[in-house]
Amino acid sequence: MEDADFEKWGKIAVERAAELVAAELPDATLSKTTRRSRNSRGYIQRFVTFRHPTMPSDRAVWLYAAPAGHAYDFRPAHDRLSAGLLQDLENELDPNRFAAGMTKGFPFSWKVHLEAKYEGYRLGVKVNPDDEAPEDRGADLAAEVVRGLRNAGLIVD
Repeated sequence: MEDADFEKWGKIAVERAAELVAAELPDATLSKTTRRSRNSRGYIQRFVTFRHPTMPSDRAVWLYAAPAGHAYDFRPAHDRLSAGLLQDLENELDPNRFAAGMTKGFPFSWKVHLEAKYEGYRLGVKVNPDDEAPEDRGADLAAEVVRGLRNAGLIVD
């Protein structure tokens, strides 16, 4: 699939994931869905911001779709929908699991992107946009994100 077609597919998937994640977080705020590029290759992203349930601090979930081999992809290269758990829109969490409050945060784990200067708490879902509905794969990503947020104590029931 061409990058432009992947971006169209990814936009639908990321928007679906963002809606489902935001629905699970009290007072969540959704950013606009945007197309950005890194090293001349586009990717689709959207942020969900929320307050930590037990601390006076922010958190953000970065949801994005990146084609295989993109700087924000992981090894082995594959088309992916991914999520990053951040301190806020500008800052990664501390890589130390204890300092970041991620002692039980699986499925999020510290990952280095293909462009090694980028790293953080991430999870990724391999996708095949030629054969899979973007809404379904967006829902799959959202389910993994919500599970990770619950495990990390960022969603309290």
